[in-house]
Amino acid sequence: MIEKDFNYAPETVKEEWNDLFNQMSEASTKIPKKDWKHFTPEFLDAHSGTVEIKQALEAQQERRNLYESQKISQLEGTVKIESKHPITVFPIGDIHFGSVFCNTELWNNHREKILKTPGAYVVFLHNLVDNGIPGKYPSNTLNNGIPPHEQFRVMQEWIKELDKKGKVLSAIFSDCHEGWSFTSAGVDAEKLLYGYKDRKFPVIENGGILNLEVNDQKYSIGLWHKQGPFNSRFNPEHALRQNRRLNHEGQTDVEIGAHYHNTAASANYEGAKNRMKPVHFIRVGTYKGVPTSLNEQEYITDRWAVEKFGSSGQIPGTALMFFNNEHRIDNSLDFETAIEKHMAIRTLALVREMGLLDKLNKLMK
Repeated sequence: MIEKDFNYAPETVKEEWNDLFNQMSEASTKIPKKDWKHFTPEFLDAHSGTVEIKQALEAQQERRNLYESQKISQLEGTVKIESKHPITVFPIGDIHFGSVFCNTELWNNHREKILKTPGAYVVFLHNLVDNGIPGKYPSNTLNNGIPPHEQFRVMQEWIKELDKKGKVLSAIFSDCHEGWSFTSAGVDAEKLLYGYKDRKFPVIENGGILNLEVNDQKYSIGLWHKQGPFNSRFNPEHALRQNRRLNHEGQTDVEIGAHYHNTAASANYEGAKNRMKPVHFIRVGTYKGVPTSLNEQEYITDRWAVEKFGSSGQIPGTALMFFNNEHRIDNSLDFETAIEKHMAIRTLALVREMGLLDKLNKLMK
């Protein structure tokens, strides 16, 4: 073992080492300290950029202005309809067109009936295409029957057909399925669906409000695709109620949500005393992994949902009837019921307008 004080060394060796240390110490006092400092190299041709704060701010503002000019979505939208009769609005989302699990037959059936029914309208709530992208979820690509660009092209044609006939009241956009194009590749997919020339309806940001005016009756409708953090699979209305309270200040007449593939239609009175009013809560269901009718025993389920939750999606078709001559709303859970109710009320209104109501009542008796 080597000791620090050199006690193990012979005396002559100790004396020689001590003498050397003393000489070094004495010599160091004679050398100028500047000769011992760190010598910084001189860089003759290094290039370094400058920070131009003013130019950076101008460039940032220019890009912000460009973004704003190209942006097609908005916080709120207002639509006015002059009608002699109540209207019916079908909130539709989570079609997932392009997926092998999408019930295209059911979607086409609903779409064609909306096109043919006077006074029937649609609001789109995102996830209209499945948009399987390898960069997002590689396995989901295997479940797409046609590539994403074809999904967008076909869906846009359907939207344009409905829009041309004045059937679309609004749409919302979120970061889910369509939004994967932006998160994976920077492609603004909302423009692939709604960025066409002469679009009539507003595209509203997720969680925005559609102000619907039917004659003099004004209705406030909260529109959601995703919601958080209040979602409950046991209580489909919970997130809608909480977000109405927190984000819409309890002012809306209707709150509509999608994304979770569950279907619900309910209403209850909110507020107290002279502020009491009925409020409707809607979940739109899905066209992915659902039967064409409840009587169908064998059908293609949504593999992803079944493996994750043990159940597939719930049948879409919820609807809201907005009355034109008084502030009143009626909801339906089933698509066919909503269509029949809509036509029955309009037919009754026409009979009344033609002065044939008494004759009809006699015949009914």
